Amino acid sequence: MRKFLVLPVLLGGLVLATAGCEVTKTVSAAKVEEQLDAKFSPPFDDAGIGPATSECPESLKGEVGATLECTVRDATGREYRMIVTVTSVEGDQVNFTMKEA
Repeated sequence: MRKFLVLPVLLGGLVLATAGCEVTKTVSAAKVEEQLDAKFSPPFDDAGIGPATSECPESLKGEVGATLECTVRDATGREYRMIVTVTSVEGDQVNFTMKEA
């Protein structure tokens, strides 16, 4: 299931960083999971594993190069580790790719 795709996600909000007044954009784990679920569920299920459910341990930093490892479970319960990587940030939109780990 080596698929490579780009998914745009609108940020759910901004989180203030602890150092100074720097603002760091994040995409909530729930938003990333929602995108993964949609990608691997009919009618968009190019990999043929859906319907799928996803679980991500934390939010994804909205910084180019940031990564997050999530788990996708297919309809039979098989698990796939997916690496989500931010490819660009354009305003409130974070684009990321995902591929099987």
